[in-house]
Amino acid sequence: MTTPLVDLFLESVAVDAVSLHEAPVVRFIREKLSGLPIRIVQDDTGQIVGGETGNIFCIPPSFDPSRPSVALLAHMDTPRSTAHVRPVLSDSRITSDGTTVLGVDNRAGLSVLLHVLAGHVRRNRAGNFVVVFTFGEEEGLYGSKHVDLQPYNVKMCFVFDCSRRPGAFIQSAVGCSLYTATFHGTSSHAGVAPEKGVNAIQIAARALVDVPLGRLGPTMTANVGMIGGGEATNIVPDTCRIDGEVREFSQRAIDEYLAALEAGFSGVARTNGGTVTFQSRVDFPPFVLDPASDVFRMIAETLTSLGLTPEPLQYLGGSDANMLNAKGTPAVNIGIGAQNPHGNDEFILLEDLAKTAEIAEALIARSNR
Repeated sequence: MTTPLVDLFLESVAVDAVSLHEAPVVRFIREKLSGLPIRIVQDDTGQIVGGETGNIFCIPPSFDPSRPSVALLAHMDTPRSTAHVRPVLSDSRITSDGTTVLGVDNRAGLSVLLHVLAGHVRRNRAGNFVVVFTFGEEEGLYGSKHVDLQPYNVKMCFVFDCSRRPGAFIQSAVGCSLYTATFHGTSSHAGVAPEKGVNAIQIAARALVDVPLGRLGPTMTANVGMIGGGEATNIVPDTCRIDGEVREFSQRAIDEYLAALEAGFSGVARTNGGTVTFQSRVDFPPFVLDPASDVFRMIAETLTSLGLTPEPLQYLGGSDANMLNAKGTPAVNIGIGAQNPHGNDEFILLEDLAKTAEIAEALIARSNR
């Protein structure tokens, strides 16, 4: 037996919209809120990164911009296509048929907030809040990176996007920096004059031998995810590019790793007759929430009021909460039970979907205090 929330979730996962192609989800949101006195605003920040749409702000009639408010957020994109998803509903959970992702990340958060927002307005309830649907989260936290919450007097944010079950929330999350190292050699004919060439792929391979990768400590990880170079088998390659990342709770530790990496790469390149161009950038910064902060206390008190045991976590992934905290607005990512995200074995328990809606409703009720 389904419920209106379950039906809404099943509808939402059928909307195919990966990062920067969220226009179908925007139409879905507008359709589901049609006829309700909810003001829908779309910003133009998607243009910055070539997206189809910007962030979507849903403002209920109870919202008062003269008073501090809270924002409830979910992202509109899925990490992989749901074009051919076939949801399977059992007595306890929703899965896909195993051939595709379910889209639970983040259609669970999106459907919960749509459901709760519409119900709030229909019942004419109080609450000083806005609902924000961000774009491009999976590809680079683009929506939260560029969102402007100042016009809505937002004092704290609650992100509905954590794969842990209701009761858990992210107290601290790692930051992530990306790097690109391009090794430069000298091209020549591989058969006629190989001795005139300097093989950039070989330099890169030698440089990678001693690079520390994987789990480097309790809270640090590093990875090389892509490598490529060369033009043809009969040409000594003069370039080879590698792309990697490093994650840690300390930005200083990240920066120290990158500095050591650049120095090591440069040394290997120089020893082997080549050079290297090294570039890095912060993908998302780390954050730690103070237990005495308003946002920490509000989520902990809300969870307790619903009979849940608050479970603050350290998390090795990133979310919109990272960017919001970096921009100066306290934000917490809440467990919604979107389990095994990004895999074909994604699922969500029906009780977790319902409990997440209760959390959203309780946060809205507290937003008026």
